[in-house]
Amino acid sequence: MSRNTDESHLVWEYLDSETLYDAGIFRLKTVRRRSPEGRHAPFISVEAPDWVTVIPELSQDGDAAPSFLIVRQYRHGAEKVGLEFPAGAIDPGENPAQAAARELLEETGYRASEIREIGSVSPNPAFMTNRTYTYLARGLEKVAGQNLDEHEILDVHSVALSDLEMMMGQAPYDSAITLQAWFFYLRASGRL
Repeated sequence: MSRNTDESHLVWEYLDSETLYDAGIFRLKTVRRRSPEGRHAPFISVEAPDWVTVIPELSQDGDAAPSFLIVRQYRHGAEKVGLEFPAGAIDPGENPAQAAARELLEETGYRASEIREIGSVSPNPAFMTNRTYTYLARGLEKVAGQNLDEHEILDVHSVALSDLEMMMGQAPYDSAITLQAWFFYLRASGRL
């Protein structure tokens, strides 16, 4: 089957939008659009800031497999403690790389000599407007204590590659953002 590259028959035209609720970290909106055939319809969208996830890879001596910094924290949506890579929202005026370096330092106290983007996806393009970026941080050096947000409480742990390979995708490593970041790490490191 050949792929048609003309997408004009799929694109809905933006007409207008209305904010239904502003929750600070996101806005719930109704967006009215017109189909290519002229049908009008309202759709719900969630405007949220872009996010970053940082995979802090700790150096190992010789041929030993790396280990990683993981944060353990309570998640209010799931109502449970989970294990995740350091992550957070990109602040206004920041680019994703700056946000990744800031989140790594704030949550773990580590600074990286190398931080590079290894992937980016839309969390749910059906109704969310944001993107999430994944960064690999290497050359880590402990330079400070944690500098957490007012309502942030988390522990930092070092976890071996073999443990992550065995547990990723299962509780307590069942955050979708952490799982997609792990996929990007495996692809970038040639482990897939």
